[in-house]
Amino acid sequence: MGLENLMSVFEQQLGRKDLPAATQTLQQLLKVNPNDPQVQIATADLYKIEGKSDRAEAIYRDVLKSCSQTKLLAQARKGLQEIEDADLKEHKDGIAQAIAAVGGQNLGFLSIHPVPSDRKQEAATKLAKIFRIDPYTAKTQIPSRNLKVLRIGRLGEMQFYGQKLIEAGIPALWTSLSAISSINVHTVAYFEPAPDKSGIYAVCNPEPGKDSTAHPIKFNWSDVSQRVYGLLPTYGEVVTVDAKHQLARKEEILDLVRICDLHLPAQNCILRFHDNCYQFAEGIQFEVKRSFEHIAPTVEERWQSLSAWLSTSMPQVEGKDDFNDFAEMFLAYPDFLKEIDPKIDLFRVKESLWDNCFQIYSGTIFKCNL
Repeated sequence: MGLENLMSVFEQQLGRKDLPAATQTLQQLLKVNPNDPQVQIATADLYKIEGKSDRAEAIYRDVLKSCSQTKLLAQARKGLQEIEDADLKEHKDGIAQAIAAVGGQNLGFLSIHPVPSDRKQEAATKLAKIFRIDPYTAKTQIPSRNLKVLRIGRLGEMQFYGQKLIEAGIPALWTSLSAISSINVHTVAYFEPAPDKSGIYAVCNPEPGKDSTAHPIKFNWSDVSQRVYGLLPTYGEVVTVDAKHQLARKEEILDLVRICDLHLPAQNCILRFHDNCYQFAEGIQFEVKRSFEHIAPTVEERWQSLSAWLSTSMPQVEGKDDFNDFAEMFLAYPDFLKEIDPKIDLFRVKESLWDNCFQIYSGTIFKCNL
């Protein structure tokens, strides 16, 4: 049986989805003339129906490069278009199913970890395919040093893309605002030892709308999974003299508030304190290294002593302190940030999204165990 007759038989078998028979006919075609563009397209057509779209796509593209026959070029383009249409439908269906599984109103974000420079090109190629963007744009999305936010939106969609990235070998993480908000955050006034030396008490300020008295939370140093540090800028108006010697008002950073979170995953809570609210005169007293012995210690000096005590008490817990890079990245999404309660007991003349950034930063570390 000649090439044309075998091709006709193959097309009939493929048309009625008789894949075993089509496979046998294709094997005969490959024996007759394996390099013929018609046979190559027939091979790709069979791969496409079998769900081996990557192999089919590669053959179609080879035909487009090497063949000049108009009819065969049209068949190759048609095959590629069918693969793309099927892939797009599968992509949309997968996102819809993921959103339905976790709830459509649950907002979240997707991030990826830094990728070594020698793997960046490979990662960019895979990321471009997953997100359907051009390779150059994909390469700009791959971080080299710090965690980077790729997408913000419904959690199901973030989860869908995150799983695709992980399958492609790109380290990704995702979480939702509701998951972060579910963590109990307590503002620590001071620490004191348990009377029987069985642990530490964090004496916490009253929670708004719940009680009116301070309450202690007992924990052991081994309960702490993370120490998270940050600097929160406080803003205010200042009066300056401009180039024309006229008074002008402008907003400037007045101070940087030092803040720290201790994560207690077993209790699903964060112990949070900062140098504007911590009562250094109460509870455990620390030896403070002072710049001038005849002058009372500054807040910064007291804070440094508190931090040193924490480091000594739990040397096994590494402190996280790359908050500023994280915040500068997230400040590009103000509407998203406004959706979360920062849970920071800090007096401000007006609200600051830096507080919301810290809540997401610490909550992400808590939930994703960074």
